[in-house]
Amino acid sequence: MDEEFPIKLDSIVVPTSSSKIFKDDCMFSFDTALDPVGLDICMTCHQAFSRGEINYTQMHSEFYDHDLFLNYRKIRKVQKNEEQPYKMIKLEVKEASESELFDSKYSIYDQKLNKSVEYPNKELPIKVSQAANAIITATSSAKKEEIMSWEQEIKPCKHSLAIVQEPIPGLQLKKCTNCDLTENLWICLHCGNLGCGRNQFGGVPGNSHAMAHKNEYPDHAVAVKLGSLSSDIADCYCYSCDDEVKVPNLGALLKTFGINITNFVRTEKSLTELQIEQNIQWDFKMGSDGGEELKPVFGKGLTGFKNLGNSCYLASALQLLFSIDSFQKAFFIPNGVPLDKILGNLKPYEDLETQMYKLGDGLLSGRYSVPDMTTSETTKYQRGLKPSGFKTLIGEGHPEFSTMLQQDSFEFWTYLIDKLEKKKVFGQLEDSPTNALKFILESKIKCNTCQGVRIKKEVTDNMSIPLNVNFVEKDAEGNKIFKETSMGESMDKWNSPEVFEYSCPKCGGKQVATREERLKTTPEYFVVNPQRIILENWVPTKVNVPVKFEELLDLRKYQRTGLLPGEEELPEDATDVREDDNKASEPEFDTQALNNLFEMGFTENRAKHALYATGNNGAEAAMNWLFEHMEDPQIDEPFKAPEIGGSGASSVSVDAEKLASLTSMGFGEQISTKALVLNNRNVEAAVEWLFSNPDDDGVLEAAAIGSAEKDTELLVKELESSFDKSRLKYELVGVVCHKGTSVHSGHYVAFVKKIVDGEAKWVLFNDEKVVLAIADNIKEIETTGYLYVYKRI
Repeated sequence: MDEEFPIKLDSIVVPTSSSKIFKDDCMFSFDTALDPVGLDICMTCHQAFSRGEINYTQMHSEFYDHDLFLNYRKIRKVQKNEEQPYKMIKLEVKEASESELFDSKYSIYDQKLNKSVEYPNKELPIKVSQAANAIITATSSAKKEEIMSWEQEIKPCKHSLAIVQEPIPGLQLKKCTNCDLTENLWICLHCGNLGCGRNQFGGVPGNSHAMAHKNEYPDHAVAVKLGSLSSDIADCYCYSCDDEVKVPNLGALLKTFGINITNFVRTEKSLTELQIEQNIQWDFKMGSDGGEELKPVFGKGLTGFKNLGNSCYLASALQLLFSIDSFQKAFFIPNGVPLDKILGNLKPYEDLETQMYKLGDGLLSGRYSVPDMTTSETTKYQRGLKPSGFKTLIGEGHPEFSTMLQQDSFEFWTYLIDKLEKKKVFGQLEDSPTNALKFILESKIKCNTCQGVRIKKEVTDNMSIPLNVNFVEKDAEGNKIFKETSMGESMDKWNSPEVFEYSCPKCGGKQVATREERLKTTPEYFVVNPQRIILENWVPTKVNVPVKFEELLDLRKYQRTGLLPGEEELPEDATDVREDDNKASEPEFDTQALNNLFEMGFTENRAKHALYATGNNGAEAAMNWLFEHMEDPQIDEPFKAPEIGGSGASSVSVDAEKLASLTSMGFGEQISTKALVLNNRNVEAAVEWLFSNPDDDGVLEAAAIGSAEKDTELLVKELESSFDKSRLKYELVGVVCHKGTSVHSGHYVAFVKKIVDGEAKWVLFNDEKVVLAIADNIKEIETTGYLYVYKRI
């Protein structure tokens, strides 16, 4: 090699098949190989950097003495009759050659000398060529994670493992037994009855006769889709488990009905393909009624995300999060990622704070909010940021967010907020940026006999509020039309007093009491989740109840009342338990509430678990709790009140309702108490902690108790002292919307109020499509709004 281009062979590491190779984007920015300078992949640590507006390649080289890089550029080929790129709909993702779409150009770059030589090059040392070839041919780390995440293991259930067959004489496999449909047919593996399925996305008809058959014959739980049959794949569904299942001896079972699976060729799309296709194609209105497409907008704070498959739930939540002032101040610096996150941080892909800085730079700098001129689309949208690294890191170890399947955007929001707090990811701020969302809820129980009250306060960062679900009529297609409500009406419903039976420590015995919740303080940003999931025929169903689009919200009427004249605080809960018995006897459940739950179809065990967990506060509260805990492992076990007292964590005072929520999931009382104490009494955070610490002994040290209590007390005092009672009016600044029948399918977008051309305007973030919203878009918010963010005026 030329003496002017010396190569330090000792610094070169030839990657193996197990090595992590980062070549999708820069470790600290969203620059990619499509950019003019391309990506520089370090031949020592195999991480990618860029020499774009911010020269991260130079920083990495100088900080770590890694001088040699493989420069990688992708140049898009001109395609004949090119259409808009087709989005991936298959469940299994394989690394495909990009040679049809791009020309790939490589060179070896020495940063210290600032010189490059083209690659391949016969004059290069063998070790350099070996390392370069290995990097070029390797599957990128992001793609490996994507492939693993897309893989879905369908398992047998107890029903599919114990199928008893009683064939119906004279079977026919041409059409549904109950109607004339000849597609979307499901054969019962117990008797051979052929019934049509439910209506499916894409116009596939169905009258649900297969499900009706199961309702008539409860033991006939498992069916297989006739059009999905082939020698290597079949859609099997268990109606009792309400999920796809595997049937181990499917071939033998089908032979009972004269079906030889080896002779079948699949003629219909699988359930998974239909769901993913639905998620991709379920789009929001991107044009006016006159056919004119919406106007794309570009600039700082107007950057979109590329959909990674089903990542719109994550993208929409991040758009709202980074519209909040404290998150912008925490994680955005005009000069890119701070030097201290580059120096001494050789694995930035494992550091959540680095990933947050990277997102802040990508979303807010405006560098990536430019038209993508490499496409042949008439309307030029952005290329969109691919948040692969962030998604992999934030979802690591989580059973849902680690997959590529669609998830609940609100659940992801609360999970991310909790993660940032636990890991103390503050960015440039001294305190957590999540403090802008914190406020204190005050719960007041009042005995109607003695007028005694018990007041509890809880720090939270969001509210889920009930909607007024009033069914009006059905449209021509059979879809339900609901009466319009408003956010104010929902707040009123949340705030309305509940009447229930209460064990009053002063009066003794059961008394009629009321409970209501109010706001002791209010936050800088008020996060609200309207509860769009209801139980319909005992099945969780999403309802498109229209919530009137109003940009202002007044919280004055929901302020705490505190102790009113004639009221006095009740003594502590210790009197509720007999001092000579550390085991709580079974509580006296509200008979009317129990009967109401029985009439709804719930079993006695489920009803008692629910009433105990919700403080015996009536059938509606119990029903909502049941809806959220249908899959709890101990929900059908005989109810047993948790033990009270003892040593260690179990002697710590925690909310009985929250403790019951955790113990009903199968966790012990001691470790559940510890989880609540360590997570500021937040149930969702406690559940995550419990799953992350399955081997914990549950012993809670006094220092840990004191530290957690102290942190909570300090936060409460800070919120109370900084609360301004005169500022209780709020303005809507962002909404996450969802289209689809379930929050785990369909499509999420974000509407955010931005300054465009000097005016505050609503902007629609639909993946990489960032456009000015029109009246039709705003109308869609009314029936699809799922997560609202208000800012204090």
